[in-house]
Amino acid sequence: MIRCLKDHIEKVVEGVCAGNLFFEMPTVHFFSEEAFCFGNNKVLKTREKKVVTLDIGAFRAKETIMQSEDDGKVYTCRELKSLAPHRCTFGYDVIVYVGYALFVHCRSEKDIVSELARKNISISDREVSFLGKKFVTYLAVAHRESRQKIRSAMDQRGGYILHVDGTCEGDSPHLFTGLDGIAEVVLDNIKIPSEQSELLIPFFEKIKGQYGDPIALVHDMGKGILSAIAAVFPGTPDFICHFHFLRDIGKDLMEDEYKKIRNRLKKHKIRGSLRRMAKSLERTAVQDRKVMEQL
Repeated sequence: MIRCLKDHIEKVVEGVCAGNLFFEMPTVHFFSEEAFCFGNNKVLKTREKKVVTLDIGAFRAKETIMQSEDDGKVYTCRELKSLAPHRCTFGYDVIVYVGYALFVHCRSEKDIVSELARKNISISDREVSFLGKKFVTYLAVAHRESRQKIRSAMDQRGGYILHVDGTCEGDSPHLFTGLDGIAEVVLDNIKIPSEQSELLIPFFEKIKGQYGDPIALVHDMGKGILSAIAAVFPGTPDFICHFHFLRDIGKDLMEDEYKKIRNRLKKHKIRGSLRRMAKSLERTAVQDRKVMEQL
């Protein structure tokens, strides 16, 4: 009898989710506990906003704002501010969820909309895209405000090794990034039209000003990078990235063989078929996490 009751309770609990907890949108009251603990305070006004969090989905937040009768100080609720940004409907936890889904787990916007719908969160593709941009902005601000802590952590490890590299697609600007090779923490990045030394020198000077001199540098053999590093970090141990070194050596040694392969692929029109196959595999991998891990 007890076992049957336990099984029944487990089934009921499993069926409970944010979507069926409430018949209608609940109202949650917020106020400043500090205002009720200190001084003579009165109610200044109340305001309401819709808030959406992962815990219960959408709810109506009713905030009571207090004002001190002694010095006129206004008290708002810190707890509400910690749940969602000012004048923003979606909570910080939803923003983080969207950010991780887009940029870490490579989910599509439609997949994220479906996933959040199961958590009682109604959102559009466009809103997902906007929250993704907001996530990146908040992440950049948090990174900027944490620079001193990052530097202290790197100093405790004995310093940092500055790895730098750039990437681009077609005629798009270069995204040039510097990271600590020991902690694997991105220190800074910048968009530049090309990897010319006059464009890289301010970037390296900024990193040097924020984090001090690195104990070593690692990069490819680009002339612009070499010139900029010689100007900003003279005398610092400087190393060539093994990947870039081997890739360049392989290109120099195997260029004739590569050319033959490219010509034969072009002659027999195989490159188009390979591209279509790659796109098909990419769509499958993005939709199925297990398949992506297997690949």
